[in-house]
Amino acid sequence: MDLYTRRLLINRFNLTVSLLTMLFGLFWLGWILFTLFKAGFGGLSAKLFLEMTPPPGSDGGLLNAIMGSLLMGAAGTALGTPVGIMAGIYLAEFGSRGWLAPVTRFISDILLSAPSIVVGLF
Repeated sequence: MDLYTRRLLINRFNLTVSLLTMLFGLFWLGWILFTLFKAGFGGLSAKLFLEMTPPPGSDGGLLNAIMGSLLMGAAGTALGTPVGIMAGIYLAEFGSRGWLAPVTRFISDILLSAPSIVVGLF
């Protein structure tokens, strides 16, 4: 068997194994999603989204959690946007001189390259 035929057979074998493992993973993903939707849609209602959080042990809503997330996101955006714009203008105008520009660029590179969940841990 020549080299080309051997490589072709190995390629087809590896593609078949890859396809089978993909189908195996998609089967379990589909099973989990089907079970989630089948069991979860019964609990969705307007009451869940529009009522305050009740005492433990009773049915109620998620309005406190939803509003808290929206308020925290709005506060973070309101505080972070001006700082980011000012840092960008500073780097664009004065990025070639001064000691603060390399520090700002370094911190920006770290924040952009690290996943936010990792930064949140520390």
